[in-house]
Amino acid sequence: MSDRSHEELAKHISTIIKNLLVTGRQGAPAEGRLAFNPLHFQMLRIVGANQTTRPSDIAANLAVPRTTISAAVKALQKKGLVVTAADETDGRAITIRLTDDGKGVLAAIERQDNRNATAMLDALSPQERPKFLEAMGKIANAIGQSAKS
Repeated sequence: MSDRSHEELAKHISTIIKNLLVTGRQGAPAEGRLAFNPLHFQMLRIVGANQTTRPSDIAANLAVPRTTISAAVKALQKKGLVVTAADETDGRAITIRLTDDGKGVLAAIERQDNRNATAMLDALSPQERPKFLEAMGKIANAIGQSAKS
């Protein structure tokens, strides 16, 4: 790929992030319930998908330091989105779960994600969509693998 291709792709990615992810498709991110913070959004997704989760599991999943997750857990607790408790199997560890408000914010994030995905797919013809989804899957898998190594 030429340097020009890299620059063009970087510009497109920047535009997508700016217009879909940061400013929100319709209104503020998470419908105005939580300022955009990629780490917080991903943590809410992980905790929501697992019901309860240990901070160490989130750190491993996101490939970030445990101290970063600890600070983020405290910030989400302060906002009333998560609560912590002693782990039932290991009293030295804690688990995190979403509060009802946290579930509501996660639902708002998911609605926003769906609006963003719809906007992206609507820019393509029905014939282009399967190839786009296949290419995005390849990119997501490749980036996911490189983040783990």
